[in-house]
This record gives sequence, C-alpha cells and structure tokens, in this order.
Amino acid sequence: MTFKVDRASAEVKPFAQPGEYTVTVNSCKDDGLDKSGNAVATLRYKGPAGEIISDRFVLKDTMMWRLQALISATEANIADGDEFDFSIGGAFLRFLQGFVGLSLVIVIEEEKYIDKHGAEQTTFRVRRMKKVPADLDAI
Repeated sequence: MTFKVDRASAEVKPFAQPGEYTVTVNSCKDDGLDKSGNAVATLRYKGPAGEIISDRFVLKDTMMWRLQALISATEANIADGDEFDFSIGGAFLRFLQGFVGLSLVIVIEEEKYIDKHGAEQTTFRVRRMKKVPADLDAI
C-alpha cells in the first residue's frame, strides 16, 4: 500500500455564510451519551468545495422529527411504516450510519450563544433539511 501526502485534503473548511447548500453525508460518529443518558451521534456533511459542518442527533422522543426530516430529505431506502427499535444497543448509530454517502440540501442559520467565559459567540447550525432539487436539464 502506498500513501501520498495531501495536506489540503485534511483541511476542514467551514461554510462561509448562512444559506442553503447541497451536501453529502460524509461520516457518522458515536458521541456516547448526553447528561440525561440519551444516545448522541454526529453526522458530518461535506459541501461541494470541501466545506464541513457537523449536526448532532439525540435519541429522545422530542427529537424524532429530525430523523423524519433526514429521511425525507434523502433518497434513503426506508418505507413509510418501517419501524426501528433503538432500544437495542448501537441501533441508533447503525441507523444513522446508513445515511453516509447520501445527498441532501441543508439550511444553515447563524446562532449566537454565550460561552463559558460570558462572551457572546456566533456559530452556524443546521436548521432544516430538504431534498436535492431534481435536475431540470434531465426533463
């Protein structure tokens, strides 16, 4: 096996501004449990110019709408009515890993927060997910 050094491929580029971007689910990482004991996983989306943004998914009833949005925004091979038992260890992570390689449109919005030192900070968050529009040239 040979290895070629390419520092540019390891560079993590943030998205430059809020907006809608067509991305690919690049990876899925297990983030263990939150302070309430809920499973947490992070999807990383990669944009067309190599931009990266992370999106956390928490396994709790009030967050299931985000899974519905992800399923609806991708071409995942999941039928309406399919059921998944996330009480089985690792099932939530394996479910989300199934989205790696799929494309969708994400809507990024700016969010302000106060850090642990009391300073106001700004970050980008994924607020919505949409289907990639059909290619009009294919009609």
